[in-house]
Formats: sequence, C-alpha cells, structure tokens
Amino acid sequence: MKKTLCALFASTSMMLAGGTHATVIGFDDVITGGDFNSLSDASPYASLSWGEGWFAGDNGIDGYANAAHSGANFAVNGFGDDQISVSSATGFNFAGAWFVTPEGASDKAGWINITAFDALNRLIGTTGNIAVGDSYQWVAGGFANVAMLTITRDSGWYVMDDFTTTVAPGTVPVPATPLVLVIGLLAMVLVRRMRS
Repeated sequence: MKKTLCALFASTSMMLAGGTHATVIGFDDVITGGDFNSLSDASPYASLSWGEGWFAGDNGIDGYANAAHSGANFAVNGFGDDQISVSSATGFNFAGAWFVTPEGASDKAGWINITAFDALNRLIGTTGNIAVGDSYQWVAGGFANVAMLTITRDSGWYVMDDFTTTVAPGTVPVPATPLVLVIGLLAMVLVRRMRS
C-alpha cells in the first residue's frame, strides 16, 4: 500500500509540474512591412486582446534598431496613450516581459507600471514604477488568473518584447504546492486507517 501511495503522489506531482507551460509572445509573426501595425486591429492576437495603444514594429524602422529583444519584431506603446491594456476573457498568468526605450526616440519613457486585474476588476497586484532605459530589462509580473493588465508610463516611448504567459491547458491555474500538500495529508490519513 505504501508503494502505491508513493507512486500516486509522485505521478500527481509530475502531472502538476508538467501541465504548466510558458508561452512567449515575440510579435515576429506580425507583418509590419517596415512600419507600425496596430495590434488592436489584429485582436485577438496570440489569444489576447490588445488595447488600441499597441503597435507592432520591426527593428528596421528608423530609430528602433535596439527595439527587438529576440527576433526582429516588438510591441511599442501608442501615440499619446499613457495607459494601454492587454486582456483575456478566459484569464491568463502573466510571468513578465522585456522592456527598453527606443534609441531613436526624442521623448523616452522614464518608468512603466504594470497592474493586473481579475475578471471582477479587482486588483491582483502591481509592479510599482519600474525604471526603463536604453538597455533591455526583464520586468517580472508573477500575476495569476489575469483578466486585464494595464501598463502605465510617465510619458514618452517604450518597447516591449517576449511577453510571457503561463497556462495549464484547459484548467484554471491552481498553485501546485497546496494541492500536493493536501494529497500528501490524505495519503497519511489513509495509511493510518489501514494500520489500525
């Protein structure tokens, strides 16, 4: 019986660990044609709805040679929009994204702030104001079951690439550690009952 319970525990842990995967959105499949292309017009793009302020571009655009973290494409904040959003009707887990200011922009953002909301528009969390500059930096979110993200800036331009989400296919994400602990406790109770 002990061996059976250990096997059950190990296989459940493997299922929980193996069921979650990361999706990196690099915008490289968006056709830009050497200019900016509205991501909101392409929504849903990568299973997400992109607010009207999002545009895809490529590093061949004048002043944006440093803008792609990987590949050649990136997303850039819109013209005059201080806050833009990314949303999903089914929810997603936001791991983070890479941010930089474009080298050719005369007006560059000094900071960004990423805020996550659930389906009832309740605050999940925020990164606070994160300074952005001429070198790419990873901004971690770590927000689960997000219905909408807003990205706010002080002013000016910033670029985002490799927007990373994690999902467990067909399920609402559940933290694995508490579930594994509950399964372990149930196994201990079963072993004690069988011994008495």
